[in-house]
Amino acid sequence: IVGFTEIAASSTPLEVVRFLNRVYRLFDALIEKYDVYKVETIGDSYMVASGLPVKNGKRHISEIATMALDLLDGSTLFLIPHRPSEHLQIRCGVHTGPVVAGIVGTKMPRYCLFGDTVNTASRMESTGEALRIHISLEMKKALDQVGGFKTEHRGFVDIKGKGVLDTYWLLSKDGGVRRNTNQVLMSFTEDQEPNYFRRTVTKMPDLSDPKKVQKW
Repeated sequence: IVGFTEIAASSTPLEVVRFLNRVYRLFDALIEKYDVYKVETIGDSYMVASGLPVKNGKRHISEIATMALDLLDGSTLFLIPHRPSEHLQIRCGVHTGPVVAGIVGTKMPRYCLFGDTVNTASRMESTGEALRIHISLEMKKALDQVGGFKTEHRGFVDIKGKGVLDTYWLLSKDGGVRRNTNQVLMSFTEDQEPNYFRRTVTKMPDLSDPKKVQKW
């Protein structure tokens, strides 16, 4: 999310949580139609992969590219809840390659991805620009093989830990990708917000009385 640090610094904690919740609800709804796997969300970052945990051949290329275009399109229609005059702006980074995946941990197990492919995708995002999809040369070549996608040469970019890489912008897909973003956004009403958004604790219960604690 572009400018998230500034948004968080000038907003209340509840406003930040509501904002992120609505963003991720939108993204979760949009990616349902694709053969992709939501790996994790960390703060204002949203990580998605295709071709795992179940392989899907070369289809992961078009799935992840079309999904990225859809998310970018959806973000342009999203108004920040407590800043209704401001639209959401995101950066997208995409790379393709092998990864090591597995469940890590026992108390709170998580399905995690490791490897240079993950790092490169992250660098594509961090060195990108607002409302653009930054892709690696490998991703560009893969899209050319699939066909139906329009890209633009960005140039050589100095990538931390990788050196200077030749990168591209993903611009569009033949036929477009606009879906039901407006319908998804209109479904986000205050009545649908989780209870923990509406409940404010003004007084802690008397912990010495089990009955009061249970009632609270």
